[in-house]
Amino acid sequence: MRERAAGADRSGGRFVLHRFNGDEVYRIAFADIWVCAAEGSEGPVTLWFEVAADSDGARRCEDTEALGMAPTAEVGVELPGIDVDALVGREFVMPGVRDDDEDSCMSLLYYCEHQPLRDNRINVLSRDGDRFRLRWTARTQDVNYYDGSKPPTRIEIEGDFLFKRARG
Repeated sequence: MRERAAGADRSGGRFVLHRFNGDEVYRIAFADIWVCAAEGSEGPVTLWFEVAADSDGARRCEDTEALGMAPTAEVGVELPGIDVDALVGREFVMPGVRDDDEDSCMSLLYYCEHQPLRDNRINVLSRDGDRFRLRWTARTQDVNYYDGSKPPTRIEIEGDFLFKRARG
């Protein structure tokens, strides 16, 4: 996950962690989409979605309030190719790893630790120039209890993601 200055690119969206003890609600600090492809290749690509929550003004649960953390998430979806003009209306599904003992570099949430995201569903709702409105849902291990003693946290992200050009 790339670092950005706090509040550098507010997308007008929200990043919500539906936890066992309540909802943590954050504004989005930045949200990007970019394509990773082998240089000079017309073959497969990875479409990356990255989002960071803003820690300012966040509504956190009582057990995480003092931590002052803000989540970030990223998921990469491998595709045979990409047509940016055909993204609206698409749904991308990234199942992620089967259990918390596996590691994934393609689908992660960062809070205090990095942990795998599972059952990712990313719906491209609309487009305005290089900004795409997305709704992204997923689930992960609870962000404050890493022992499996709490139910999974459901993640809901909705906001405008800035499309960046391809990286080689």
